[in-house]
Amino acid sequence: MALITLRVLHGADRGRVFSDVSTPVTIGREEGNSIQLNDERISRYHLKLQDDNDKIVATDLESTNGTKINGEDVQVRIIRHGDLIALGRSLLLVGSHSDIDRRIAALAAKHPPAANGHARQLEARMERIANHQSDVVDDMSSVRSPLLPSGPPPLPDRLSPAQSAELAELLDYVQGVLREATEDALMRPGAEKVELEFPNWQAMLDLQARLAELLRQIGEPQAG
Repeated sequence: MALITLRVLHGADRGRVFSDVSTPVTIGREEGNSIQLNDERISRYHLKLQDDNDKIVATDLESTNGTKINGEDVQVRIIRHGDLIALGRSLLLVGSHSDIDRRIAALAAKHPPAANGHARQLEARMERIANHQSDVVDDMSSVRSPLLPSGPPPLPDRLSPAQSAELAELLDYVQGVLREATEDALMRPGAEKVELEFPNWQAMLDLQARLAELLRQIGEPQAG
């Protein structure tokens, strides 16, 4: 069981703080939820947060209007302190001040030459968001956390050998499609655009559609 703090930055419940709520947590407009929000655009049972392998997993409960985390539509996603969850007309900030400060310190430590300046910059941006002084609160379609990593997310840990092999197989497939689609790309001298043959472009669109299908399958609530 993990504890999580959520602060409402935008919506009818703006200013409310749900401190150290025990997981699993459900969020929705119905009374039976761990966190009930006064928002008609939120489903009765909209979002679930649960602890798994020392990580907090957010799962959209097939809500009508969907869930965005850091500006991206999601079915299932790992959330971290400083992330922004948009559902309905409400915007939630994950983590207490001390939770977010610890994450900022950890991120700043990865940039030793300018650690102090980087940390102060992140702290200032998060403070503006938490105090409702940021444009990020006004644009619900693209709300993003300043603490997002610049690179790809880490690979999942604690995978069984079979799961590791399945993940490697999936990534090999993606890499293969991208390699074949881009190896014949043409960039003309002096041009700023890259040209792809139509079959290669179509292969990339097909890959995008297949990945979207996989994400939806992964996010569907499991029976049992």
